[in-house]
Amino acid sequence: MKKIIISIGREFGSGGRRIGELLAKELEVPCYDRHLIEEAACCSGFETKELEEADEMKANRFLFKVPAKSNQYTGYGKPMNDTLFAIQSELIRKYADAGSCVIVGRCADKVLEKQEGLISVFIYAPLEARVEEIRRRYETDGEEALYLVRQADKIRRNYYNYYAKKKWGDRSSYDLMIDSSHFTDREVAAMIRAVSEERKAEWEENKFSTPQG
Repeated sequence: MKKIIISIGREFGSGGRRIGELLAKELEVPCYDRHLIEEAACCSGFETKELEEADEMKANRFLFKVPAKSNQYTGYGKPMNDTLFAIQSELIRKYADAGSCVIVGRCADKVLEKQEGLISVFIYAPLEARVEEIRRRYETDGEEALYLVRQADKIRRNYYNYYAKKKWGDRSSYDLMIDSSHFTDREVAAMIRAVSEERKAEWEENKFSTPQG
């Protein structure tokens, strides 16, 4: 049976991470997200906290740091976020080679663009709905929630546009885009699962219907 790799990009406050975790649970496959940073820390001279600060940020002159030790990733003077992206990309390819999985963020759709069985998804929602979600989640006021949403979106947009060389949130960059404000997390997960099962069936059919010489 062909493996399916589902990458999920998401706007902040759209529920993309929750949906990814729920989808992975229903498919009984691993979901990779923040713990990629912890594993990346084991491969570099940086502490986990330092890598968290550079996560999903565009490389810039303020992030040049000398790692505690040098290896194939960290050459001296290399931007910390470039180091993190290189390590995470290798880990993402390793996970995809191992079997079906769900990967949230980290430009996984770009890293795995040549991977057979990849389905790229983008979860979004109206600004008002996301601000309300963040306001409840962090128990803050609307003004602070709006700032958090806009700041997080800006960081993710810059990161994706810089490393993927594509436009974050643009329909041409993904196989499937879903407005999560109209559905429950479970309904969105069910939609993605339905698409993945249909794709898998098509691939299996094409494999067995290939003319023999």
